[in-house]
Amino acid sequence: MSDLRYDPLFDQWIVVAENRRDRPIEFVPLEQIRKSLICPFCGGNEEETPPAILALDEFGSELPAPLGPEWMTRVIPNKYPTFSCSALASTVDLAPYQHATGVGAQELLIPTPRHIVSLSELLDFELRVALQAAQMRITALQQTQGIAHATLFLNCRFEAGASVEHVHWQLIGSPLASPFLRGRSERFRQHQITTGRSLLRDLVIQEERAAMRIVNRTAQWTAFCPFASRTAFQMCIAPHSDSGSFSEVSAAGLQQLVELMQSYVTRLESLFGQPGYNVILHQLPFADHQRDAWWIELFPRLSKNAGFEFGTDIWINPVAPEMAARRLR
Repeated sequence: MSDLRYDPLFDQWIVVAENRRDRPIEFVPLEQIRKSLICPFCGGNEEETPPAILALDEFGSELPAPLGPEWMTRVIPNKYPTFSCSALASTVDLAPYQHATGVGAQELLIPTPRHIVSLSELLDFELRVALQAAQMRITALQQTQGIAHATLFLNCRFEAGASVEHVHWQLIGSPLASPFLRGRSERFRQHQITTGRSLLRDLVIQEERAAMRIVNRTAQWTAFCPFASRTAFQMCIAPHSDSGSFSEVSAAGLQQLVELMQSYVTRLESLFGQPGYNVILHQLPFADHQRDAWWIELFPRLSKNAGFEFGTDIWINPVAPEMAARRLR
């Protein structure tokens, strides 16, 4: 029998239906590989991309232009942005529709000049410096007029949405906070008003009490498979206590995040070979005063959504998070 679960972070119902793991698979997709003759993200190919917005060396120190071979992380504009700072802001009312110009920013964070395809292949200081660069760029976007929200994410491998094999992060500064994000902000606000506590912190406390879905824990972070996991083997990393925004995390805190993320991806790849996966930094719109309401989500692409999910926005997860946590531990 399936198990219906409610996710208060996403205001969404999830169906855990473990029996679906036994269904026959009639269609096996052909492996799709997209390789470039020249990888634009590798060291020595810097001229294949737009000039760097930011570059850091292995110690996290900022490097001046033009870049030499000593860069560890570089941030470049996306050649094909969804949002662009060069656009002029405008809004048109086409009732019942509305139209607005996509003003904002879209950047790529390349964590290493070496050609690697997964976080598990990064050296720990490479990932730490990349997260430091993300902190710096999110802070800059927060101070940029017209940008309401920033999303940091990583798509690894083709099935997770990657169009370039070389592992990289994407940072998108959006001119609007979507209804999805505004709804999340309101749920956090109402919970704070009602209880005097953070919704995210309460969820972490509950997970620690239950213990069944905890995957790992460090001095500052708890990694767990959420009670209402939307996907199989989904994992969240959340701070133990109110820690300010992601941009304010200390070097020691970033190092712990690096260890948790790489441990998760390594275990995932030991279980499933080379699955595609996504990593997302969830945070509230910049105008929201609850700066500590952020967490990191990681999930593999082990199955695909179909008609029921798209028709109802109720996700079906074939693996209970309790089992997923045990496997990941």
